[in-house]
Amino acid sequence: MRNNQVMMHAVCGLALLLPGMASAAIAYDETVSGDFVSAILEPSGVSPGTFAGVMTAGVNTITGTFGNSAAAGRDTDVFSFEIPAGQQLTAIDLTYAVVSGDPVNGSYFGIQDGLAIGTSLETVGSNLSNALVMENGDLLSEFDRGPEFGGTGLTAPLGPGNYTMFMSGLDAVVDYRMDFNVSAIPEPETYAMLLAGLGLLGAMARRKKTSPAK
Repeated sequence: MRNNQVMMHAVCGLALLLPGMASAAIAYDETVSGDFVSAILEPSGVSPGTFAGVMTAGVNTITGTFGNSAAAGRDTDVFSFEIPAGQQLTAIDLTYAVVSGDPVNGSYFGIQDGLAIGTSLETVGSNLSNALVMENGDLLSEFDRGPEFGGTGLTAPLGPGNYTMFMSGLDAVVDYRMDFNVSAIPEPETYAMLLAGLGLLGAMARRKKTSPAK
């Protein structure tokens, strides 16, 4: 009986240590909340983004459409978001779907710290990272590999701060969904407690397995 109580306390303690278990999240859908700002594609182009919101622990979803179209000009999306103190961005799960046209070499995705981003060949060097993408995957991991068109680089996960993203497609219209996975930054003592709890559970499991049957 006592072993069961100890086991229950250990499990409860571990659950409390896991970040983002019961947190709210934001969602921004262009069709509902309004179209994102389109970038100024000029030689010195630097564009502020539509502020999508402050992301909280959990999965924060942003949905929209960008790319070349029959309409005058080209739809390019620029949006900003904030990762608050004590949180980190661990992944951006991208769902990429071509509505029309042919992506050929992919669509441009760029990220920059702050509330504006370089949006031309002359200014993308100020991006933290950028990449041509044409399939589903973890966009943050793609950024972490290094910028394709010049940039200062980034290391995942991304810590607290403001960030701006820019998306552009020359040859296709693209629907996208990005699930931003945000979690609390673990404190060193949290790691120690988590490892201690896992060790306790392992020891109890081994003891139970080796105890003689009555």
